[in-house]
Amino acid sequence: MSALNSDAAGVAEATTLQAASIAFLPPHRIHYLDNLRAMAMLLGVFLHSALAYAQPTQDFWVATDSTSSVAVDASFTFIHLFRMQLYFLLSGYFGKLIIERKGIWNFVWGRCLRIAAPFILFYPFLLAAMSMVIVFSLSYLDEPKGVMGLIAKAVEAPGMDRRPIPPGTMHLWFLYYLMFYTALGALLYNLKRLSPDAILRRPVLLFLSPFLLVPGAFAAGSPMPAPESFIPNWWPFAFYGLFYYAGWQLFGREILLDRMRPYTWRILAVSIVLFVPYYWLVPTLEISAFRVSAGQPNFGSRFVESCLTAYLSVLLTSAALLIGQRFLSSRSGLLSFVADSSYWTYLIHLPIVIFLQTLLIPLDLSLWLKLCAVVLGTLIACMTTYVVFVRYTPLGWLLHGKRSFP
Repeated sequence: MSALNSDAAGVAEATTLQAASIAFLPPHRIHYLDNLRAMAMLLGVFLHSALAYAQPTQDFWVATDSTSSVAVDASFTFIHLFRMQLYFLLSGYFGKLIIERKGIWNFVWGRCLRIAAPFILFYPFLLAAMSMVIVFSLSYLDEPKGVMGLIAKAVEAPGMDRRPIPPGTMHLWFLYYLMFYTALGALLYNLKRLSPDAILRRPVLLFLSPFLLVPGAFAAGSPMPAPESFIPNWWPFAFYGLFYYAGWQLFGREILLDRMRPYTWRILAVSIVLFVPYYWLVPTLEISAFRVSAGQPNFGSRFVESCLTAYLSVLLTSAALLIGQRFLSSRSGLLSFVADSSYWTYLIHLPIVIFLQTLLIPLDLSLWLKLCAVVLGTLIACMTTYVVFVRYTPLGWLLHGKRSFP
C-alpha cells in the first residue's frame, strides 16, 4: 500500500511539474538569468585573459607570459568548472521557453538567425583577426613561448614539414555545438519519456545523477579542453549536452530552485571543500588536457578526478543559479547593458585578449597589473565597438533583436 501511495505521489508531483511547464510563460525578461549571462561573460573575459598567467595552460596558450601565479591558476581552474556549463544550461532553458512561447518552427528559425548565421558571418573575420595577431606576435616578440614559440620554430626551421593545420572552430565551438543541441532539442521535444521527473522525486537518484557526466569528463581530461575540431567529438554531447538538457528540463520546474534555495550556502561550501582535492589532484595526472606524458594514464586518479569534475560542475552551476536568483533578480541598467553586449563581446574578444597579452609580455610590470590591463582593455574595446557599430544597427538586431534608443 505504501508503495502505491509513493507512486501516486510521484505521479501527482510529475503532473504538477508538467502543468507548470505549460503554464509558466513569463511575459517579460527573467532578470536574474540575463544578469547571470552577463556575469558569465565577464568571467569568460577574465578566464581567457588569465590563460597567459595560469601555470597549467602556459605551454599551450598562444600568448604566454614569463610569470605565473598560483592564485591566477586556482581562479582559472575554479571558473573553468562551471562557466560553460552555466552557459549551456541557460541556452537549454531559453530554448525550451522559446518553443513554449512561439512554437517549434519559430524556435528553429530563431536559432538559425541567432546561432548559425553569426557563426557563418564571424568565422572568416575571426580567422583573419587571429592570423593577424599571430603575425604581429612573431614580429614583436624576441623569444616567444608556448604555442607562439612552436610556430616561430616551425617558420625558422629550414626544410621542416609544414603541413597546414586543419582549421578549427576557435572559441566559436560553443555556437558550433549549440547548433547540434538545438537540432536535437527540436527533434526530441515531444518525447516525454526523456522527462527527468522520475529522478527528481527520488533523492538517491538525484544524488547519483552527476555520475552521468563522468564518462564525458573522463574522456575529455582535466582541465577540460575546448572541443574546437570541426569533426564533432562524442564527449561534449555526454557532458555539455547534459547541461543543455538540464536547462531545457528546468523550464517550468523552477519550483525546484525554490526548494534548493535554503541550501545555497551549503552547496557552495561543499563545492569549495571538494575543489581543494580536485585542484591538488589535477597536476598529478599523467595524461590530462594540458599535461601529456609518455606513460600510461593512471586510471584511478583520472576516475577520481572525473567524478570530482562531474560533482563540482553540478554543484557550482547550481550555486550560481541560486545565488543569481537571490541577488540578481532585479533589473540593473549596467548588467542589462553588459548582458546585451555579451554576445558581441563573446564573438570578438579573443583576438583582442591575445593582442593585449602579447603587447604586455616584454614589459616589466606586475602580473596583476598586466592581467587587469588585459581584462579592462578588452572590455572597453568590446563595449565601445558594441555601442558604436552594433547596438542600434542591423548587426545588433541579428545578435539580440532590436534595441530602442534611450
